[in-house]
Amino acid sequence: MTETMPQPAVAPRAPATSGAPATPGAPGRAALLRAMEELAREHGVNNVGLREVARRAGLSHAAPTHFFGSREGMIRALAIEGLTLLDDELCAAQEHAAHLPGRERLVADSVEFVAFALRHPAHFDAMFRTPSSAQGDDALDRARIAALDGLRALVVQVHESGEIGGDAETTFLQLCAMSHGVASLAVDGLLHGFGELAAADDVVERIIRAQIAQLP
Repeated sequence: MTETMPQPAVAPRAPATSGAPATPGAPGRAALLRAMEELAREHGVNNVGLREVARRAGLSHAAPTHFFGSREGMIRALAIEGLTLLDDELCAAQEHAAHLPGRERLVADSVEFVAFALRHPAHFDAMFRTPSSAQGDDALDRARIAALDGLRALVVQVHESGEIGGDAETTFLQLCAMSHGVASLAVDGLLHGFGELAAADDVVERIIRAQIAQLP
């Protein structure tokens, strides 16, 4: 019998971050975004400078300009990254709540929006609370709407099932405004300190449930 020679060990493959091949310079770009996010969590997006980001990332002071063009470009990149995260996390929340009645699914989606903002406050600021430019940014505006397309589709579905009435588009805008407002209050710490009323996360759900209960 021919002896089978032992095969050399194969190193495990690193998990892919995307289907596309790695872009030259991608590690440096990613390190800068992580540094920007960390500093923005500590000081707020509007209080972070490019040199500070470069120092935190361990790169030259010219690196942020090389990768992002400007401070505004870096904030925009953080916003785009956050919008992708938001889309993924809202989709996961909707899948988890798919067995619930329609209004409960709307509650779950809105609660998840606030939870996302609390998990990713720097992204949330860049996405929704920091203007990208005085003239606006059509691409970023479209990305914001696209990240909420799942909520729009859910509202339409619940509306078509007869579980809510009124105009579906108006309801979608109402839920967006409510979720954004509650998320902003939560991120700023303004839902704490209610004493015996309820814990902050309970306040969030109570506000959202009260608003959704009032839908026609």
